[in-house]
Amino acid sequence: MLSTKTRTHTVSQFLAIGLISLVFLGCQSFQAKNPGELSLKNHDFIGLWDAYNDCQTGFHTQDMQQKLEILHAAPTPISLDDSPIPIPQFIKKLTSSRNSRLAVDPRAMAASCSMHLAEVAYQTHDLDTSLRTWQSIVREYPEPQYAYYVSEATQAIENFSSILPASLSSHDALVR
Repeated sequence: MLSTKTRTHTVSQFLAIGLISLVFLGCQSFQAKNPGELSLKNHDFIGLWDAYNDCQTGFHTQDMQQKLEILHAAPTPISLDDSPIPIPQFIKKLTSSRNSRLAVDPRAMAASCSMHLAEVAYQTHDLDTSLRTWQSIVREYPEPQYAYYVSEATQAIENFSSILPASLSSHDALVR
Protein backbone atom coordinates (compact mmCIF):
# COMPACT_ATOMS: atom_id res chain seq x y z
CA MET A 1 0.00 0.00 0.00
CA LEU A 2 1.26 3.49 -0.88
CA SER A 3 2.08 5.93 1.86
CA THR A 4 0.10 9.15 2.15
CA LYS A 5 3.12 11.18 1.05
CA THR A 6 3.67 9.01 -2.04
CA ARG A 7 -0.04 9.07 -2.89
CA THR A 8 -0.16 12.89 -2.58
CA HIS A 9 2.95 13.17 -4.74
CA THR A 10 1.43 10.87 -7.41
CA VAL A 11 -1.85 12.81 -7.45
CA SER A 12 0.10 16.08 -7.74
CA GLN A 13 2.04 14.68 -10.70
CA PHE A 14 -1.17 13.61 -12.47
CA LEU A 15 -2.73 17.04 -11.89
CA ALA A 16 0.40 18.78 -13.16
CA ILE A 17 0.49 16.60 -16.28
CA GLY A 18 -3.21 17.19 -16.85
CA LEU A 19 -2.85 20.95 -16.47
CA ILE A 20 0.15 21.07 -18.78
CA SER A 21 -1.76 19.00 -21.34
CA LEU A 22 -4.74 21.33 -21.08
CA VAL A 23 -2.53 24.37 -21.58
CA PHE A 24 -0.61 22.98 -24.55
CA LEU A 25 -3.33 20.95 -26.22
CA GLY A 26 -6.51 22.57 -24.94
CA CYS A 27 -6.46 25.54 -27.30
CA GLN A 28 -6.25 23.23 -30.27
CA SER A 29 -9.18 21.16 -29.08
CA PHE A 30 -11.62 24.03 -29.76
CA GLN A 31 -11.63 23.36 -33.45
CA ALA A 32 -14.87 23.50 -35.37
CA LYS A 33 -17.03 20.38 -35.17
CA ASN A 34 -19.03 21.11 -38.30
CA PRO A 35 -17.80 22.33 -41.71
CA GLY A 36 -18.05 26.10 -41.90
CA GLU A 37 -18.24 26.60 -38.14
CA LEU A 38 -16.23 29.64 -37.04
CA SER A 39 -14.42 29.99 -40.33
CA LEU A 40 -15.48 30.81 -43.84
CA LYS A 41 -13.76 30.54 -47.16
CA ASN A 42 -13.24 33.91 -48.80
CA HIS A 43 -16.07 33.47 -51.31
CA ASP A 44 -18.41 32.37 -48.48
CA PHE A 45 -17.57 35.50 -46.50
CA ILE A 46 -18.19 37.71 -49.51
CA GLY A 47 -21.60 36.03 -49.92
CA LEU A 48 -22.37 36.76 -46.27
CA TRP A 49 -21.25 40.37 -46.62
CA ASP A 50 -23.30 40.77 -49.82
CA ALA A 51 -26.39 39.39 -48.07
CA TYR A 52 -25.89 41.91 -45.25
CA ASN A 53 -25.45 44.84 -47.65
CA ASP A 54 -28.44 43.75 -49.73
CA CYS A 55 -30.54 43.56 -46.58
CA GLN A 56 -29.42 46.98 -45.36
CA THR A 57 -30.26 48.63 -48.69
CA GLY A 58 -33.36 46.57 -49.42
CA PHE A 59 -36.94 47.79 -49.56
CA HIS A 60 -38.77 44.52 -50.31
CA THR A 61 -39.48 42.56 -47.14
CA GLN A 62 -39.51 39.14 -48.84
CA ASP A 63 -36.05 39.71 -50.36
CA MET A 64 -34.79 41.00 -47.03
CA GLN A 65 -36.15 37.93 -45.21
CA GLN A 66 -34.19 35.70 -47.60
CA LYS A 67 -31.01 37.67 -46.87
CA LEU A 68 -31.75 37.40 -43.16
CA GLU A 69 -31.94 33.60 -43.47
CA ILE A 70 -28.45 33.61 -45.01
CA LEU A 71 -27.15 35.69 -42.10
CA HIS A 72 -28.81 33.39 -39.54
CA ALA A 73 -27.07 30.42 -41.17
CA ALA A 74 -23.61 32.00 -40.71
CA PRO A 75 -21.08 30.36 -38.38
CA THR A 76 -21.29 31.05 -34.67
CA PRO A 77 -18.61 30.87 -31.98
CA ILE A 78 -18.11 27.64 -30.06
CA SER A 79 -19.06 27.94 -26.42
CA LEU A 80 -17.10 26.32 -23.62
CA ASP A 81 -20.22 24.27 -22.86
CA ASP A 82 -19.89 22.64 -26.29
CA SER A 83 -16.20 21.93 -25.86
CA PRO A 84 -14.99 18.56 -27.17
CA ILE A 85 -13.01 18.13 -23.95
CA PRO A 86 -14.53 18.37 -20.48
CA ILE A 87 -13.74 21.69 -18.84
CA PRO A 88 -14.13 22.06 -15.08
CA GLN A 89 -16.68 24.65 -13.96
CA PHE A 90 -14.08 26.75 -12.10
CA ILE A 91 -12.09 27.20 -15.33
CA LYS A 92 -15.23 28.16 -17.27
CA LYS A 93 -15.87 30.89 -14.70
CA LEU A 94 -12.39 32.32 -15.27
CA THR A 95 -12.76 32.57 -19.04
CA SER A 96 -14.67 34.96 -21.20
CA SER A 97 -16.86 33.90 -24.08
CA ARG A 98 -15.00 33.12 -27.27
CA ASN A 99 -15.40 35.61 -30.05
CA SER A 100 -16.01 34.64 -33.61
CA ARG A 101 -12.87 34.31 -35.66
CA LEU A 102 -14.53 36.38 -38.35
CA ALA A 103 -13.64 40.04 -38.63
CA VAL A 104 -17.33 40.87 -38.12
CA ASP A 105 -19.99 39.36 -35.89
CA PRO A 106 -22.51 37.51 -38.08
CA ARG A 107 -25.13 37.61 -35.30
CA ALA A 108 -24.81 41.40 -35.06
CA MET A 109 -25.19 41.57 -38.82
CA ALA A 110 -28.36 39.48 -38.58
CA ALA A 111 -29.73 41.64 -35.75
CA SER A 112 -29.04 44.80 -37.74
CA CYS A 113 -30.68 43.29 -40.81
CA SER A 114 -33.69 42.33 -38.67
CA MET A 115 -34.01 45.92 -37.45
CA HIS A 116 -33.97 47.26 -41.00
CA LEU A 117 -36.50 44.63 -42.09
CA ALA A 118 -38.83 45.62 -39.24
CA GLU A 119 -38.52 49.31 -40.14
CA VAL A 120 -39.18 48.68 -43.85
CA ALA A 121 -42.17 46.47 -43.01
CA TYR A 122 -43.54 49.23 -40.80
CA GLN A 123 -43.04 51.87 -43.51
CA THR A 124 -44.84 49.68 -46.06
CA HIS A 125 -47.72 49.15 -43.59
CA ASP A 126 -46.93 45.46 -43.08
CA LEU A 127 -47.43 45.84 -39.34
CA ASP A 128 -47.67 42.11 -38.65
CA THR A 129 -44.23 41.41 -40.16
CA SER A 130 -42.77 44.44 -38.43
CA LEU A 131 -44.06 43.41 -35.00
CA ARG A 132 -43.01 39.78 -35.42
CA THR A 133 -39.52 40.87 -36.50
CA TRP A 134 -39.11 43.20 -33.51
CA GLN A 135 -40.28 40.39 -31.22
CA SER A 136 -37.80 37.97 -32.79
CA ILE A 137 -34.95 40.37 -32.02
CA VAL A 138 -35.90 40.41 -28.34
CA ARG A 139 -36.22 36.63 -28.28
CA GLU A 140 -33.14 35.68 -30.34
CA TYR A 141 -30.50 38.07 -28.97
CA PRO A 142 -30.50 37.86 -25.17
CA GLU A 143 -26.70 38.14 -24.89
CA PRO A 144 -25.33 41.39 -23.43
CA GLN A 145 -23.37 42.31 -26.56
CA TYR A 146 -26.69 42.66 -28.44
CA ALA A 147 -28.35 44.90 -25.83
CA TYR A 148 -28.60 47.80 -28.29
CA TYR A 149 -30.73 45.76 -30.70
CA VAL A 150 -32.95 44.45 -27.91
CA SER A 151 -33.39 47.96 -26.51
CA GLU A 152 -34.42 49.32 -29.91
CA ALA A 153 -36.77 46.39 -30.46
CA THR A 154 -38.36 46.74 -27.03
CA GLN A 155 -38.97 50.43 -27.64
CA ALA A 156 -40.51 49.72 -31.06
CA ILE A 157 -42.78 47.03 -29.54
CA GLU A 158 -43.93 49.48 -26.87
CA ASN A 159 -44.80 51.97 -29.63
CA PHE A 160 -46.95 49.32 -31.29
CA SER A 161 -49.32 49.20 -28.34
CA SER A 162 -50.55 52.71 -29.17
CA ILE A 163 -50.88 52.26 -32.94
CA LEU A 164 -52.03 48.70 -33.57
CA PRO A 165 -55.67 47.95 -34.20
CA ALA A 166 -57.22 45.75 -31.52
CA SER A 167 -57.51 42.77 -33.87
CA LEU A 168 -53.80 42.77 -34.70
CA SER A 169 -52.54 43.49 -31.20
CA SER A 170 -54.51 40.55 -29.81
CA HIS A 171 -53.12 38.34 -32.60
CA ASP A 172 -49.52 38.69 -31.38
CA ALA A 173 -48.72 38.95 -27.72
CA LEU A 174 -46.30 41.76 -27.06
CA VAL A 175 -42.90 40.72 -25.76
CA ARG A 176 -41.76 42.67 -22.71
